[in-house]
Amino acid sequence: MPPKEDNEELLEGHDLADCPCPEVDIESSWRDDIEEFERGMQTDPVGTGVASTQSLTVGEIETQTDDHMMTQVASGVSSEMILPFLNRVMPMMEACLSEMDASDAFVEPEMNDDHMATVDVVHNLSMFNKAMDDQNPEDLKTTGVSWNSTGYVLAVSYGRFDVSGWCNSPGALCSWNLGRKEIKPYQPDITIEVDNPLQCCAFHPAHPAVVAGGTLNGELYVWDLSRDDLQRGKSRITDYSHREPITQIVWQFNAAEASKHSMKENAYQIVTCSTDGRILVWNWNKLDNPVYGYEMQRAHPETSKMVLWGCTSMSFTPYSAVAQDQAASLLSSNQGAFVVGTDGGTLYRCFMHHNSQMETEFTKSVAANGKVKFRSPVKAEYEIHAGPVHAVDCSPFQRNLFVSCGIDGQMRLYNMLQQRSILMLEPTGVYTYSAQARPAPLASPLSIPAPAVGAGQAVWSPFRPLVLCASTGDGRVILYDLLQSALHPAK
Repeated sequence: MPPKEDNEELLEGHDLADCPCPEVDIESSWRDDIEEFERGMQTDPVGTGVASTQSLTVGEIETQTDDHMMTQVASGVSSEMILPFLNRVMPMMEACLSEMDASDAFVEPEMNDDHMATVDVVHNLSMFNKAMDDQNPEDLKTTGVSWNSTGYVLAVSYGRFDVSGWCNSPGALCSWNLGRKEIKPYQPDITIEVDNPLQCCAFHPAHPAVVAGGTLNGELYVWDLSRDDLQRGKSRITDYSHREPITQIVWQFNAAEASKHSMKENAYQIVTCSTDGRILVWNWNKLDNPVYGYEMQRAHPETSKMVLWGCTSMSFTPYSAVAQDQAASLLSSNQGAFVVGTDGGTLYRCFMHHNSQMETEFTKSVAANGKVKFRSPVKAEYEIHAGPVHAVDCSPFQRNLFVSCGIDGQMRLYNMLQQRSILMLEPTGVYTYSAQARPAPLASPLSIPAPAVGAGQAVWSPFRPLVLCASTGDGRVILYDLLQSALHPAK
């Protein structure tokens, strides 16, 4: 063993060595040298520049006035001279001030308070004069009213609601022109008698003399009150038409028909609904057969079986300006959204999705007495009424709002995008009946005998977006102004 001193010399400079040995290099047996390479790349020179901006030069401008001395000029007026002047002009000034105080030239006019206004019945129109003991052997009732496009002629349909089957009782359509100086309340200007009770009527939106009516047996009439031969057309009772009472008539604008005719009045089609569950589209210039049809088929919510629901009322959503432009660009389409109320209390959102080609195929099948399959227009369902729905009406200002009333005495406000009603009104404990808004020029209030049973409607005001109207079974007409109160009728 080497001495301690020798070990210290060997470990000098190798403090971390495991053994007192010098360094040992072991050369690789398979690699001679490490190859090294140099590579380079060049990019385009980066352009640099110096830009400068210059602001506007700010200048100072001074103005100088003439330096003058304020001098006081003696007026030479004394109190003895002022008093006679004031005594002379004061009466004239006081008179002018009094005249201005009494004048209303600069006073803003006060708006009339609708709540303080009263309604007076000016005309009581009826087909029968009770004072003259006019007989009404068929017990006809007022079943519908309609104003023409000018707002001066009123058409009233007379029929019956107490018949559940086939009926041979007559009906009538009467019209009064309230723009005349002399009005005979119990003598209509025009009286048209039909073979069956007339259940509804509707004037043409553009032609002031054309009016349509639907009967209890499912027949559709069109009259022109400006002609000697009043009847323009009448539908036939076939397997493709209505077989039960027509409950409502709607004149619907058709962009495809507008492209075929130069007159605007020919661009409208008639859409009818009936308690047989059919919704039919008619060409009012030719009423032999409908041009297309739908059936209100929908699965029952409890049994899930397909049920054909009877239609009691319907209302189409109004076209906006944008929608009219879009409809004009799609002339071959007859798309239209509408709401239907049924005799079971259900409310449905529906679409008319037929075109000209489908109308042609439907017409050919009907002409050949072929088998026709009626499509269902139902797309959505809403919260139901506790009984038949008397009427539905879409808002003319908001396309997603509609109101309904039924035999349960309730008025319900719906949003088409929600299943449940957003507002429920109960104006009375009895049924809600008919009320009709008048377009165009307003005239004097009038009174028309109300129907004995429910076939009514609740309507929106055509001028105020939040005003609703309905009539009740006890003879009252109720107005709601939702801007003032959402619970109580307007007084």
